[in-house]
Amino acid sequence: MSESPVLIHVWEVDPAEGAAAVKRLDEMLGELAKDPGFVSARVLESADHTSLAATVEMRSVQDRQRLEDLPDVRETLDHLHGTANLVVRLYEEVASYPA
Repeated sequence: MSESPVLIHVWEVDPAEGAAAVKRLDEMLGELAKDPGFVSARVLESADHTSLAATVEMRSVQDRQRLEDLPDVRETLDHLHGTANLVVRLYEEVASYPA
């Protein structure tokens, strides 16, 4: 499933470190938003503040692969301060429901 333009990454987070982790993701995604292959991104937090998830959609598989190869992105995804990696998955869209 490495042929997907959508990346979803989930971290377990120490609630005391959550704000710093969200700030770091905001900085990284703010830079990614300038990339011509960028479509959208979201950062989600669990109600108990013990988990964060980020979804990033790029225009193509190649754009997503290039994104993951950027040193700053790789470092953030792999070593987000105050967190432990839970799961990294690539997803392929199978349905869409516009607003």
